[in-house]
Amino acid sequence: MKYLAFLFVLIITIQTIQAQNTSPAAGRIYRSVDQGESWQRIDSGFPAAAVVNDFAFHKGMYFAGTEAHGMYVSKDHVRSWTKTGTGLPTNIKIDAVEGIGDVLVLGSNQHGIYISADNGASWQASNNGLTNQTVRCLYVYNTMILAGTNGGIFISRNSGKSWKPVFTDRQINGLTSLNSKLYAGTNKGLVLSVDNGDSWRSIYDAHTLHNVSNDGEYIFALCYGPVVLKTKDDGAHWIQSDKGLPDLYTFQLQRTGKRLIACQWDGVYKSDNNGSSWEKTSNGLPPKAAFTELLITNDGIIAAGPSLKRLRE
Repeated sequence: MKYLAFLFVLIITIQTIQAQNTSPAAGRIYRSVDQGESWQRIDSGFPAAAVVNDFAFHKGMYFAGTEAHGMYVSKDHVRSWTKTGTGLPTNIKIDAVEGIGDVLVLGSNQHGIYISADNGASWQASNNGLTNQTVRCLYVYNTMILAGTNGGIFISRNSGKSWKPVFTDRQINGLTSLNSKLYAGTNKGLVLSVDNGDSWRSIYDAHTLHNVSNDGEYIFALCYGPVVLKTKDDGAHWIQSDKGLPDLYTFQLQRTGKRLIACQWDGVYKSDNNGSSWEKTSNGLPPKAAFTELLITNDGIIAAGPSLKRLRE
């Protein structure tokens, strides 16, 4: 019954967001330069209909991969955005973007991996060894890059030119690392690698995870449903960390200084006590709009929304 009640609340929230997002005043990208206390719109040049699925900072430039509008770049510290990139399929759904060395890597829905060696100006497919081409997340770890797909985790040790499957048991929704360990949030919980991704073991299986993050001390499990958990002993003990958040799942959670910032279905939240409690910090954002993407930079906190980003099954 609790799960049905959660689904009902989620449906009503999505309908509310959909109605609010028809407002022409709703921007797509916002920035805070005061630790999330206030926000300003920074999407000049960005299409009003575009939805950001991921951000990356690479070689002094900001990149935004979108749901169906391709790749956008800002070369002036997010004052403006322009479309970039030849060689990508029309209306490609870009779900992940990362830079490694001199190469920019993107992961897409159904089209796999593309790489660019000229700062996003042109792209070429790079799916050698990749047996599942729905790529949900990318993560750079030391000199390698990991791709989380609908069919598991793949690792490239040559900047995305070829891929090796290392864990093909389940769908991967998020990746992070802490203290020389790798963590992956999956549709069957949280898995851990202590050998640079060569092998993985489950450390939590009670929830499907939408994402996984860390604050330098704790690993945070962002569960589907109104649950955020944290652990600092690889799952031996868990602490619930969602007091003050709405009864919906959290999209992103990142640290900036001593503060945690979380993207939720009705805005942005902050925590100054390591996630023990949260309060809304959406001054300057469209009211009750979903914010789904987050990037902590020297130019401030960048958040993307409002969005009707579809639920990932």
